[in-house]
Amino acid sequence: MVDEGPVVMAEATRSPQSTKLVWIGFAAVLVALVIGDSSIVELMALAVFGVVGLATLHYPQVGLSILIVMIISNLSPNLIDAFGAPSTAKLAVPGLLALLGTRYFFWGDRPYIGWLSLWLLSGFVALTLFGTTYAVDWRVTLDNSVDLVKVVIVALVVLAFMRYRNGFETVIVSSVLTVTAICGMGFVQVLGVALPPGLEIFAHFNEFHGRFEGPINDANFMAIVLVFNVPLALFHFLQADRIYKSIFWGLAVALLLFGILVTESRGGILALAVALGVLFLQLSRRQKIAAILVFVVLLTAASVFLGAEAFERLATLGKLVDSVQIDKSAEGRLASYKVAWELFTTHPWGGVGSGNFNIHYQDVALEKGLIFRGEGRSAHSLYLEVLAENGLVGLLYFLSILFLAALGLISAYKYARAHGQVRFALLFVAFGAGLAGYLTGMVLLHDAYPTFLWIVILLAVEAGRIAELRLRSDVPSLKPATLRLSPELRTG
Repeated sequence: MVDEGPVVMAEATRSPQSTKLVWIGFAAVLVALVIGDSSIVELMALAVFGVVGLATLHYPQVGLSILIVMIISNLSPNLIDAFGAPSTAKLAVPGLLALLGTRYFFWGDRPYIGWLSLWLLSGFVALTLFGTTYAVDWRVTLDNSVDLVKVVIVALVVLAFMRYRNGFETVIVSSVLTVTAICGMGFVQVLGVALPPGLEIFAHFNEFHGRFEGPINDANFMAIVLVFNVPLALFHFLQADRIYKSIFWGLAVALLLFGILVTESRGGILALAVALGVLFLQLSRRQKIAAILVFVVLLTAASVFLGAEAFERLATLGKLVDSVQIDKSAEGRLASYKVAWELFTTHPWGGVGSGNFNIHYQDVALEKGLIFRGEGRSAHSLYLEVLAENGLVGLLYFLSILFLAALGLISAYKYARAHGQVRFALLFVAFGAGLAGYLTGMVLLHDAYPTFLWIVILLAVEAGRIAELRLRSDVPSLKPATLRLSPELRTG
């Protein structure tokens, strides 16, 4: 009886399909009339969007992959800056929601709903929104709350695809291949080869200090995104069962490590050490030896290829505790940390309101005799930022989400091991290692690019249930001809 319900529902939705298609066609005509006076670029963009929409209707994982690529590559802003293209971000999430709705409407394919994630993030949004009642600039807090809601929607849309058999792997592979391609474009530029016009914006080197900033124009954030992907690429390399796969994933690992080195991010190196340490503990003896050899070879090759200047900034890691030799970057961070702590001590429970750290920075810095800069400063630490702006309540709530994320990954690992799926279990280990590195890096970075971070956290929170859905189904992956899910995956 459990399996028959969803099947009946899917069959019943087919009877009025002609009527539904008529309504969809009518809606398309209305859209065409509205945009009839649009530019040729906008009409071409709509045509491309329509083709992509048809492809994702048959292969929904393609839509998920496109969304991950767009987020990591910062695609929409970069296309606007480089080519003057229309915003793709405004179409992506509504388009995917329409895709999920269409598949449910016609074939009864219910999307995955991460109820735990939904409630957790609803609580975090409520805490953030509550800050408008006491923040100095409540408009900034309100804007931040709205932005957080947008991030939540995107993350939940990604989760909605987890009912499809390869949804989890789609996110991982799309992420790794995207950053590998970005690092590949950076490597080409280091070789002295100019990229085609417009593409360099996706693999940008800062014109002043020469650090690799990728598509997000920030070397430190780029390094942390790369760190998350290194254990996942290394996992695929160590699990490769063909020579060509070993070569491909070995090159991916090499390019990612190259990318981290040319960002010259000290926080990125620390985060990478944590990520690789977590992954290393779970490897077999043979894999540990192979991983060490690969890392030594790549590091040696990088030092020869890049030269000593690429390691000069990284070499200052050991000097950061020496107040005499501290550089301006570290001095600015320490000043931000002291201000954040001061704001916490004066506003311990609810903080000063989301986005209000910058407003308070200058006054507190002057009062404490700290480094003064002519513009507002960020907290330069996700955790101190939450502590200063959302108080102890906000920090404990955020840490509880991270705790549930860890439990989710552990549950997924144990479930996969218990069902004899060692490779799938190790995939969750690699994912957890990447997340550990990501969260370590956020000790030194504020919440400026939250979308991908929240996607990763929520995938971890839901990992146990995702593993259960995946392993309970013995039906092959979804085929385009069927356009429906297995009963086991539907019912969850």
